[in-house]
Amino acid sequence: MKVLICGGGISGLIGGIVMARNPNISVEIYEAAPEFLPIGAGIGIWIRVWDLLAKLGLSDDLRSKTASATTPDPIDALIFRKSDQPEGVEFYTLVTNGPFITFHRHDFQQTLIQHLPSSCKMHHSKRLSTYTSLPNGKIRAYFEDGTQVTCDLLIGADGIRSTVRDTMLREKAAKHADVGNFEDAYQTLVANQPLWSGTMCYRGLIPMEKVKADIEKGNLTLEECHIQHMGKNANLIVYPIANGSMINFAAFYHQPDKVGSVFEGPWVQNVPKEELQAAYAGWEPSVQKWMKFIENPSRWAIHTIRPLDTYVADGVALIGDAAHAMVPHQGSGAGQGIEDAYFIATLLSNPAVTVRDIPKVLAVYDAVRRPFALDVCRRSHLNGSYYTMNNPDFKYRLAETQAGTPEQEKILKELGVAIKNNWEWAWTVPFDDNMEAGLVMLKRMMNNVGEQSAVVQDNGFVSAVL
Repeated sequence: MKVLICGGGISGLIGGIVMARNPNISVEIYEAAPEFLPIGAGIGIWIRVWDLLAKLGLSDDLRSKTASATTPDPIDALIFRKSDQPEGVEFYTLVTNGPFITFHRHDFQQTLIQHLPSSCKMHHSKRLSTYTSLPNGKIRAYFEDGTQVTCDLLIGADGIRSTVRDTMLREKAAKHADVGNFEDAYQTLVANQPLWSGTMCYRGLIPMEKVKADIEKGNLTLEECHIQHMGKNANLIVYPIANGSMINFAAFYHQPDKVGSVFEGPWVQNVPKEELQAAYAGWEPSVQKWMKFIENPSRWAIHTIRPLDTYVADGVALIGDAAHAMVPHQGSGAGQGIEDAYFIATLLSNPAVTVRDIPKVLAVYDAVRRPFALDVCRRSHLNGSYYTMNNPDFKYRLAETQAGTPEQEKILKELGVAIKNNWEWAWTVPFDDNMEAGLVMLKRMMNNVGEQSAVVQDNGFVSAVL
């Protein structure tokens, strides 16, 4: 079986690591960038994803790249603090099973590359232009430099602006149009276009040496339990990455009236520090102090994609941001891409699976992973509405109360509980449940046991199949 992975990011690398360990799978990764540069910001994963990486033998090397603990024990993970006022107030401590484990993205990616088996070839400067389905069921990928590659399965791990997704949905739209379903054709094409979430993220990396003295003197606050600063239309967090040598700064500014609109200009660009400071005018001094250390903030327009009605087509699958780019408010975007890749690679690595079983593997992947990932997208969006005090369950009640009053304290505590309830899947629902559901479903399909139906637990996630 020959598998081509388009995209050498985190999810693409995980897919390559798992599949290349199977001698019956020939897997290659085609990456558009000429090389992987030490750029990017911080990323984080929860314990369910850490356990998956440990199974792959990556935990020791990854542990050396983070200052986070990697214990599964209950831990104070986040402090929620209302900071859009002269004196902020802490109102909830989020206790999780295991911490939010943070890395510099480049460190994380380089560790994966080091564990990529030599049998998995990595091709750089290979930007996909399109692909076609051949009469024999294979896929032929065409790259901008003229390279053509034929494979049994093409996996699109090429991000939110995925060429694989673009081609897949254009083909699907054409099929709708051929039979006169022009509205379906239009909606399919619309689904391919990324949406601006209405949120800007101002990012910056601060060398620890630059702020160490201020932290020791108490001029800056950097708790082992990270603080999520919240306020009207904005939230901010700082945490160490790169084994504690750098501070990742991420400040989100939300414009509710811009949700779903077209963002004009580059998605990522450097902006004056004054723009960042203006977004947080009136916030408590501890927030303002951190901003003084951000010399050249980069501003990211956070985009997502609409929920897709499938992640697969004949001989093609989408994973990671290509399938479900989401807002980052549950720290789960990278983790969901890792889970996608591990899931589909594990199914393909089943000794009983051959090329002719690829349609069954794709059907199982779509049936199990798509509803799970889409629910995480929904929960991430909901968290964002909580962080920015825009959720209708709290927005108006908070506006009608005074800071520091018992009434507001009560509402803020309810807000903290709502965030916890919406988020606790990340440290209470093991990925093994998802994986087992897929393996059982695949076994039944290969044994021709008829239609499959998912069993959904009270927490809303697929746990088994009938």
